[in-house]
Formats: sequence, structure tokens, C-alpha cells
Amino acid sequence: MNIKLIYPEHLEDWVGDGTKRPAKSDEFNYIGISIEERYGHYYYAKGIAIPITAQEQHYIRTNPKLYYFSTALKLHHRIQRLRDQADGL
Repeated sequence: MNIKLIYPEHLEDWVGDGTKRPAKSDEFNYIGISIEERYGHYYYAKGIAIPITAQEQHYIRTNPKLYYFSTALKLHHRIQRLRDQADGL
């Protein structure tokens, strides 16, 4: 089993001069876990684990930044939808 912690970064938090803005909410402030095992690849964040492809795992590990069309943002939204469904929203 191969596990790696993922620290998603919301790119809108960066200001043009390189300084970071204060966090507006905890929506993007979490740690994800990328898991590779013999039977597949998984991503765990915010209490939810989802199966992912080997390619998605490679992308999330090499580029955990949340921006349009990124794998990190796609996985973030998948987990958010599952959380909303679990909460009955």
C-alpha cells in the first residue's frame, strides 16, 4: 500500500505579489489522502473515500492545485457532491 498526503491549494487565495490571502472559509482547507493498493486507487478527503483511476492519482499527487479543469478540482467537487447527498441537500 502506498499512501501520500495531499494538500489542496485554492489558487484564488494567491495575490499577484506572491503573498497569500487569509482563508475565507474552511471549504478548501483540508488534507486529502491518495491511496494506492493492489486492488485500485482511492482518494480520501472530508470523511469520504472515492475510487479514482491511476491517471487521476498521478495528477492529484503531482499537482494538487484547485483551478479550472484540474483533476484536484474535479475530485474536490465529486467529494462535495457526495457530502451534500449524505447531508440530504
